[in-house]
Parts: sequence; structure tokens; C-alpha cells
Amino acid sequence: MTPIPFGTRLTTAVTVRASQVVIGLDPDPARVSGGARGAASFCRRVIAQAAPACVGAKNQLATFERFGGGGWRAYEEVAEAATDAGLLVIADAKRGDIGISSRAYADAFLRGPVDAVTVNPSLGHDAVRPFIDQARAGGRGIFCLVRTSNPGAADLQDLPLAAGGLWHEHLARLVSTWGAESVDGSGLSAVGAVVGATVPERLAALRSLMPEQVFLIPGVGAQGGRPEDLGPAFDGRPAGAIVSASRSIIYAEDPLGAAEALRSTLWHVSGGA
Repeated sequence: MTPIPFGTRLTTAVTVRASQVVIGLDPDPARVSGGARGAASFCRRVIAQAAPACVGAKNQLATFERFGGGGWRAYEEVAEAATDAGLLVIADAKRGDIGISSRAYADAFLRGPVDAVTVNPSLGHDAVRPFIDQARAGGRGIFCLVRTSNPGAADLQDLPLAAGGLWHEHLARLVSTWGAESVDGSGLSAVGAVVGATVPERLAALRSLMPEQVFLIPGVGAQGGRPEDLGPAFDGRPAGAIVSASRSIIYAEDPLGAAEALRSTLWHVSGGA
């Protein structure tokens, strides 16, 4: 049976849940005790509490891989729990390498229960191609790092090019080109882009360069990004962007309340209501 394309799956999920909130699951050992098992238990509890207000969960691989083999088992357990809660699962792996290694990474992450993976495109199209092919074959998606939310992103991503424009704008054009073949009936591509909420002044230009890309937007909450500023990322299309929040939800006294407050704001600024 032909899998349902990622853009259609995401659009359906956003519509049914009336949400663009993605829980960022990155348990910090300084705040979550018990090693890999403690991290898994903590994440399962957060999912159970916050899932009704969310559309997805983003598992930060580094926070699980630090525990070795037990951490990988915990990551898979948490991904299964998110799927069981009706959430799309994003593996925040930021992988990207030469072709043979990228094929191995794509095999590792673009399989059940994962729905999408973050990809570092800095090695160019041949490093990204295995992820695109694997994603399309399985009805899954990828999110390429385009303009990230961390302060040091400006060191490279905002560099001016001799031909004009900025480095991240050139990358945005490439991502749009790479994703053109996977645009489905929803009008969205299986190749999305990571764009930080901490640079809202970039959103309109990046949306114009990537009209068919789903934006995965980190940086809301603890990093200082404001959901009220994200309207240009949606451009009137509720499924045009999904927004990840980690610490502001997972460590909140009321994770569901925190997720619901973000959900309400995003739904309004996206044009969903």
C-alpha cells in the first residue's frame, strides 16, 4: 500500500488536533534523576500530561545517547509512547554525512515509530539525498537546519555571500529545490526546514524562499522566542509550521496548561481561528 505523504499526514494531524505544538523532550540529568530509566519515565509522564494540547513530540537524541545502549532503548520507548498518544514523532538527530553514512542514518531514524528526522545539510545535496529518498518511500519527512535558534548561528548562517544575500538564504533556496519533488496534495513538501523563533525578522523572507516547506520552529520559551511573532512563518496556513517548546513545557508545574497556552496563541497567529 502506498504510504500517505508526510505533508498530508501533518496537515491532517494539525487540523484534527487544532495544534502546532511539539513537545521538546530533552531530559536534563541535573533535573531528571535515574539515568536512562529515569529519563524514559519522566518523558512518558510529560507525554501523558501534555499530549492532548500537542501535535508532535521532538526527541533530542543527544539527551538519550549520553546513556549508551540504555539511552537508545529509552529513546525508542519514549517514541513509542508519543505515537501511542497520537503524536507525530520527530527524531532531533541533526545527522548528515557522505552518502553511505547518510544512508545508514536514514535507515536508523526514518522507520517506525519515527515520522521525521532533523538533518544537517552542510555537506550538500548528496548528503541529504538518502534522507529524502527514504522519507518519501515511507511517507515520512525531514527537517533541514536552515537558520537555527542558537546565538552562534550568526557566525556562519548569516554570512554575506559574494554573489549577494546571506548563507542561510542560499541554503533556503536549495532546500526548496530539494523538496519540490515531494510536494503532495496538501501543498507541503516532505523536506522541511528548521528556522528559529529567536530570529522573527527572518521569517517572512525565509517563507518567501521556501513557500512549500514546513517550518519546524525551536526557540520559543526559555530561549526567548515569542509565539506572537511567528505569524509570517505560517503565512495563513495552519500546517505551514510546527513549534517546538521544551523546558517551558516539560518542567512546568502544569505541562498541559503550558502546552495549551502555547497552542491557543499559535492557533490564533496561524489563522486557524
